[in-house]
Amino acid sequence: MLIQPSINILVVENDITILQRCRELLLDEGHNVRTAECIEEALDIIQKHPGDVDIMLLSLELPGWAHMTLIETLQKARREILIMTMSANCGEEAIEAMHAGAYDCIRKTFTADRFRIKINRAIEAFRLRRQLDLLTRQRQAEFTRVRQDANLYAILQSFSDALVVTDWQTNIVLFNPAAASLFDLTEETALAHPVSVSIKSDELLSFFIRAIKSDSSLAMLMADEEPVVKVGNKNLRVYVFSVKNEGGTVIGAVALFHDVTKVSAMDKLRDDFLSMVSHELKAPLSSLLMQISVILDGLAGDLSPKQTDLLGKAKEKTKGMITLVNDILDYRRIQEGKSIQKIESLDLAKILQRTVELMRLSAEEKGIKMTCEIAEGLPSFNGDRGGLEVIFVNLISNAIKYTQQGGHVNVSLNKAGKDIRFKVVDTGIGIPPEDIDRVFEKFYRIKTDETRSISGSGLGLSIVKGIVEAHNSTIFMESPPGQGTTFIVSLPVEE
Repeated sequence: MLIQPSINILVVENDITILQRCRELLLDEGHNVRTAECIEEALDIIQKHPGDVDIMLLSLELPGWAHMTLIETLQKARREILIMTMSANCGEEAIEAMHAGAYDCIRKTFTADRFRIKINRAIEAFRLRRQLDLLTRQRQAEFTRVRQDANLYAILQSFSDALVVTDWQTNIVLFNPAAASLFDLTEETALAHPVSVSIKSDELLSFFIRAIKSDSSLAMLMADEEPVVKVGNKNLRVYVFSVKNEGGTVIGAVALFHDVTKVSAMDKLRDDFLSMVSHELKAPLSSLLMQISVILDGLAGDLSPKQTDLLGKAKEKTKGMITLVNDILDYRRIQEGKSIQKIESLDLAKILQRTVELMRLSAEEKGIKMTCEIAEGLPSFNGDRGGLEVIFVNLISNAIKYTQQGGHVNVSLNKAGKDIRFKVVDTGIGIPPEDIDRVFEKFYRIKTDETRSISGSGLGLSIVKGIVEAHNSTIFMESPPGQGTTFIVSLPVEE
């Protein structure tokens, strides 16, 4: 019995003998075969070549992975892949795998004929499933087309946000009532006329042009920026996308406008109030910290151990409040475009060396080894001294805070091409994958059992990012699970 051709099969097995035998049998029947010796390698293939896997032949004896979780995940995320399992005895674990979504199980002691029979059944099941999905999509498409024309006008009319569609020459071809009200559009003055005639904004026009002339990836990148554009006395959050025909050719652009004028005003009022309160709190908190320190030092009389303990905790809480106030003030300066106070020629090596020495005590108190590597002969950097110190202090203190006792924090400064590269590497708890994209958001803090006892405002990294960008520099972060965290700041040197 021959296995039908034109199927892409991924074999995942760490026993090389079995792996090669499966590969040879499948190749003999004309199939496209990929192999992987571990789950990580298999997932990498699926992610990088999503169309190259129809059937996965998965060993249940691979170490280090919960196979049921993997099968359930693939069934939800990539349902089109049919999973066949391989096992030494196809026992209880194989049954659980089928309950999780696997199609069947093949014993690893298979004969060539038995292997072909099993694979042939899997291929038939795969093709039936694919055909069923295709028919379902076709029926849904037919149903949608029947209702689309009748409902399109009603949908556009019901939008509370303004919507404007242009052709490839940026002439307006469609707008909804909300857009007519927002921009005073009429059919006579707007339709078939350039969008720039009715909506006076060079920035907005540039978004339409980018969406029309760029490829889809750049257009989506632009849309993800969600810029706020000022048109007249209104602040509008704008989402712009390319419009393509069935052949994939860009034929225009569509923009959705959300009026955030009132929200922007409230945000400014809130931020101004927060800044004012922070200024008012800074002086009394600093005074309170000084007085607590005087008492703790015994200058106001002897203290009992209980009193010393309580005042020590009060001192740490007060220092935390002062840090929060300073972070808020720093963040407000960045928002107001005042993160850079004075540009001067700086010796970054001296600034970093001094920062490391100041923070070495914090590392030693936690039992953390701290090393510093600074290359010789680094060029000077034109920047704001206070801003660079904030970058160094925040990233190093974070590394110390999130590294356990006995860990290691390495700080380095060297030349990388045309840049000076500042790098902080720790062996700490790392950052969960789901939090990586949000670590630079203001007030965002990672919430896990390991971070619950670590204090912080959640503003440090957003402040660092703001200062880095104000220096026309970049910051990069990586945190492989269980392997600590690395931050790299690249500072361009003017030649």
